[in-house]
Amino acid sequence: MVDEQLFRFLIDLEVSKASRLQYCVSLVCVTPSNGVEHVDAAFAQRAAEAVSRHFRATDVVSTRAPAILLLLVAAETRDLPQIFRRTAAELEAHAPASGPGGRITWGAGGSCYPQTAMSGSELLGQATELTLEARRQRADTLILPA
Repeated sequence: MVDEQLFRFLIDLEVSKASRLQYCVSLVCVTPSNGVEHVDAAFAQRAAEAVSRHFRATDVVSTRAPAILLLLVAAETRDLPQIFRRTAAELEAHAPASGPGGRITWGAGGSCYPQTAMSGSELLGQATELTLEARRQRADTLILPA
């Protein structure tokens, strides 16, 4: 778990290393697609800490409430749907009791260097933009670049 400023630095660092050593780096941004009123910064922090225990030591987790950001070293685009499903299941287990709106659903956007993005800023921007699209769908879904 790192703060957002360090997370952004690590994105650029990992993309630079991946460019030299020729491996993939993926970024997944997971956020509630409905039930957002039940997810505050404290919940996002607790959930991110719980989720982080299920990732490798080389991966990095951060929050931008209500979103949880995952920087995944050596993960390709094809790996992201399974990673999202595991993450969403873990988030569901830690979700607060939902109110009249029902359970919280989780949407995510993902990107991968060099498969879909060519820089750290593009990696983050792509994942963030696709997360907004996932939220509009209001369902458990991961959206990847076409």
